[in-house]
Amino acid sequence: MRRYESVWVVNGDLPDEEVKSAIDKFSRIISSADGLLVGLDDWGRRKLAYKIKGTHRGYYVLADYAGTPATVKELERNYRIDDRIVRYHTVKKSDQVDLEALQAEIAARAQAAQPEPEAAPAPAPEPEPAPAAAEAASTPEVTPEAAAASPEEAAAPEQTPAPAKEE
Repeated sequence: MRRYESVWVVNGDLPDEEVKSAIDKFSRIISSADGLLVGLDDWGRRKLAYKIKGTHRGYYVLADYAGTPATVKELERNYRIDDRIVRYHTVKKSDQVDLEALQAEIAARAQAAQPEPEAAPAPAPEPEPAPAAAEAASTPEVTPEAAAASPEEAAAPEQTPAPAKEE
């Protein structure tokens, strides 16, 4: 077996159900053609650099798998005949695959994908109420003139007019 990576672009104008069915179809093709799917990454909808087959958007998917050259041949044959696929590209990552190491990698990916149970956060300590004397000392006194002033006047610092120059 060899290790491969395939990226394919599904027409971005299709509804989500069609995109998901295309992803499922190609995942099943890998499995049915004696391949072993290691990982499947949805990159989501993105704008294409240029118009391809009448569309400006595409849904990108990356499949990492192990298989034989016949697996790749069958997969690419199906890419060509499926109208939902805009582009595809397959790359051979390695010639020899250790199946035991691959199984361990699949298990590690599955474990990493599972959310870890979050520990219950410890309740925050309640702040102690401040004594009334401290509150009174921290509150500035408001004079009746300042209370009657508009907010703009209260916020603006007092300015003294500059003396006029005599010539």
